[in-house]
This record gives sequence, structure tokens and C-alpha cells, in this order.
Amino acid sequence: MLSIAEAWEQVAAAVDGALEAERIRLEDAVDRVVAEEALSAVDLPPFDRSAMDGYAVRAADTAPGVPLRLAGELAAGDVATVPLEPGTVTGITTGAALPDGSDAILRSERAEVANGSVTPSETVAPGLHVRYRGEDLRAGDVLARPGERLTLPRMSALASAGVGEVAVHRRPALHVIATGSELLPIGAPPEPGRIHESNRLTIRIMAERGGAIVTDHGVIADEPAATRDAVAAGLEGDVLVVSGGVSVGPHDHVKPAFDACGVEEVFWRVSMKPGKPLFFGRRGSTLVFGLPGNPLSTIAGFMVFIEPALRRLAGEAGALPRWRRARLRSSASADDGRSTLLTSRLVRGEDGMLEAVPTERQGSHMTGALGESDGFVLVHPEDGVLPAGAEVDALVLD
Repeated sequence: MLSIAEAWEQVAAAVDGALEAERIRLEDAVDRVVAEEALSAVDLPPFDRSAMDGYAVRAADTAPGVPLRLAGELAAGDVATVPLEPGTVTGITTGAALPDGSDAILRSERAEVANGSVTPSETVAPGLHVRYRGEDLRAGDVLARPGERLTLPRMSALASAGVGEVAVHRRPALHVIATGSELLPIGAPPEPGRIHESNRLTIRIMAERGGAIVTDHGVIADEPAATRDAVAAGLEGDVLVVSGGVSVGPHDHVKPAFDACGVEEVFWRVSMKPGKPLFFGRRGSTLVFGLPGNPLSTIAGFMVFIEPALRRLAGEAGALPRWRRARLRSSASADDGRSTLLTSRLVRGEDGMLEAVPTERQGSHMTGALGESDGFVLVHPEDGVLPAGAEVDALVLD
């Protein structure tokens, strides 16, 4: 069996690169990955403007106690129709464009106003409280580069720079199937011998957070033909995820369906708990994952392998599983000779580092323990029994 690290390298190697670019409205592009340089459309500021409430002046005209004639007022959004004449001032608010002929701002607090005149209490230097055109950005300056994610600061900068559209990588199309004749819909009345299905919901949530567009093919009964038809339909996407049926029992029809549909197996089974029977393959450029049916295995397999693959397809070239360092508050060890993901409470220590408290109940069937946790910590068999205070890798779920 492959180790977790070896299996991830196989998945990463199978991602052919980011998906093609598309141009979309800026307001629809939050958190998308840039495919082409996004350039400022305008100078910022786009004109010389006031940084203070006060008076636009000719600096050479200002002297303490020497009155100047008030020639008008300008608010933000106004444009002066005539130049500022010598010996005059124009009232101005913060952000308003300077009238031609002015070269400084006299602050309101440094002037007295009476009888249509403004008298400075100080001499003003040229450029005082002026924000000059282009001192922040010039049209054509690069604001976002290929591979960068459109975070809130970048979105704000692009909007301020007059950018209405950006080129980003297409969102991956993920198709999800759950298999199992025993599965009941969420919230359905209980029935003897049947269990409620939750994996499509959790896969959709995790996939959408990873940037994917999800198509749900529903629950498929444990029948060869139905499974094969569902897999064939799901292979139309960039990623196909099948929950359940990836073992080799008499009612596990997923692997034969993959074979029948031309899916090339890359690996089957990983030395991890939960999630050992995880399948990964591909048909053409479509990545194909088969996850064990229990919820812990589904979540663990998705976070370790599928979520970073989605981010790579969406343009994040170096995306990796979102491991974070954490410190154990109690001892922990791997189980069954496999690298083990232990459900854990994760809290911040006094020094800001994550601290992990593995839940008392562990095991791939312990869905209740998952509900009591904030994520997983990873312990390897070669680590032996790790004492409290040891550092481990953690996956945070929210």
C-alpha cells in the first residue's frame, strides 16, 4: 500500500495543470485564481485632488494675515470650469479635484473667513495636502498576477482601478455519486436495515469550498448496470467522486464500473485510517476518486487528496493538503499499523499554536465522535506513542 505522502504525489502528478481561462465580471470573481495579468485601467488618483477639507490656493499667494478672495466652492465630484485666478481661493472638500492654477490646500483650521475673504494664518508650501494624479497607480500597472487568488484586498484594488472584468481559471466541475441500496435520504423516517446517507452533502460542501461546481447524481442502488450508467455520466466532469462500493465484496460494483468505462487505475488502497480502500484513477483528463462509504473515511479522503487537487485545477499550482502544525494535549498513537487520522478537538494555546485533544471514541464508524471534533490529527505507526506536547500535523474542519 502507498503511504499518504506517496498517494498524494500520485494525485498531484495526475493533475495536468490549471483549467482553461475565462473572463468574468469582477464582482463574480471573489476567491478565483487569476489566469492573466489584471492591469489598472486608470491612474490613481485619476486627477490631482485635495486630501483635506479647506481651500484650494496658489501657494505663492499665501501669507499670514493677507486676505484672499473666496471665488467659489468645489465638492467631491465637481469639476471647476475656470482656472483659479491670482489672489483668490476656492473652497474644497476632501477628494475633490483641484482647479487648474491651484497647487496646494489651505486647511480650514488655518484660515479665517469673513466678508467673502479667506485669510490664512500661515504660508502654504506647494503640494501641501495634494494627492497627485497617478501617485498611487498608473494605468497599466499590474494589480494581480497569474496564480494569485482574488482576495478581498485585490478585489478592492481592482475595483478602485476601474477594472470590470478579469481572466480567471475555470472552476472545476465535480460530479458526485453515492452507492448503496441501504441508504436513506437525509431526514427520511428510519427503516429496518437502512441508514441515512450524508456523504453527498459533505462532499458538496467541501467541493464548493474548494472552488468546484458540483453535479449530484444521487444515490445509486447496488446494481452493476445502474452503477455503470451513473459512472459513465459522472465522467463528463473534471472530477468524479463516488462514495461507497470501492471494496471487492459481492455488492461492490464501483471498480468494475470504472473498468467498463475506461478508467485507468492509478492506485487502490492507502495506508491510512480511516480511508484505506480509497481508489484513484483517471480517464483522459478526468480525475476519478472512489471513497469508502463511511462518513469519516469520506471526509478524510476528500481533505487529504481531492480538495488540494481541486485547488490545483482551479489555478493554485502549488496547492497541498491543508496540514497545520498542532501540539498534543494528551498522548496519542497510530492504530492497526497505519497512519491514523484521529478525530480531535482543536483549540488555540496561549502561544497561539493549535492544541489537539483526540476524542475518547476513535474509529471509522464513530460518526458521533466526528461531531464532537474540530478536525483530525495525523499520527504515524513509526511514531510509537506520542506524549502530550508532541507536535503533529492537523486538518481543521469547519
